[in-house]
Amino acid sequence: MRLSTSQIFQQSVTAMQSQQTDLAKTQMQLSVGKNNLSPSDDPAAATRILNLNNVIETNDQYQRNADFANSRLYMEEAVLTEVGDILQRTRELSVQANNDTLNASDRQSIAFEVRESIEALVQLANSTDATGEYLFAGFKTDTIPFTDDGAGNFTYEGDQGQRNLQIGARRQVAIGDSGNDVFMKVDDGAGGVDSMFSALYDFVIDLESNTPSTTTLARIDSALDSVLDTRASVGARLNTIENQKSANDSFSLLLQENRSSLEDLDYAEAVSRFERQLLALQASQQSFVKVQGLSLFNYL
Repeated sequence: MRLSTSQIFQQSVTAMQSQQTDLAKTQMQLSVGKNNLSPSDDPAAATRILNLNNVIETNDQYQRNADFANSRLYMEEAVLTEVGDILQRTRELSVQANNDTLNASDRQSIAFEVRESIEALVQLANSTDATGEYLFAGFKTDTIPFTDDGAGNFTYEGDQGQRNLQIGARRQVAIGDSGNDVFMKVDDGAGGVDSMFSALYDFVIDLESNTPSTTTLARIDSALDSVLDTRASVGARLNTIENQKSANDSFSLLLQENRSSLEDLDYAEAVSRFERQLLALQASQQSFVKVQGLSLFNYL
């Protein structure tokens, strides 16, 4: 088969253009640090990378949910700790008030302190989180959960809802507790239930009339039990969140390693390839120059 001078010229040009394209691609890979510059370079890998990115983003959302749940539950824990401190102090006052050595004036002083405790207790029960949502209102997070008419009537305006957040592919966690369960289900000492606010209010009335009741202590103990039970539940959920966050971190690392193996460039191999391609291109260019010099037209 005979090749004309123009054919030889065109083949040399085509070969150099192909080598320049390969060299430019390798150079671009080195500049961006990616193995594939476009999905068409490796459609199968591109699909797997897209799927991995979706899973990674979902896992990141689980971590954000876990962080929010963590923050909210720690805030609830702090509030319940203060509630427990108030109730514990009130219990001490109840024991003190039943001492026969106290007179009416002494019990009036105790009543004054307990009234302040009731106000503090209602404020704590109406606590909000960092976003301004009420901690103990159930699903009605924009509604003030507890109201007090000043005459011993305490009303819960929230609902029984308990919000849950997805913190893992197969795990949800409750990020709050209904105020009705925490504050409104205290043993009233007569076989029924009442609010812990009412327990303290009735204690005040008894003190102001200088007739402390023997049931006050049991009612306060019931209120303390309610707080402690809720705190135990919150603590268990916080442990669950920490465990799930750790699992999410491990899963995220595995996903990122898999993605990296598909899209990240092997720099050592790419640099070596770049050098080979550069040498090949230079050789082609030098060869082309020599072939041009062999053209018969140079001798006509």
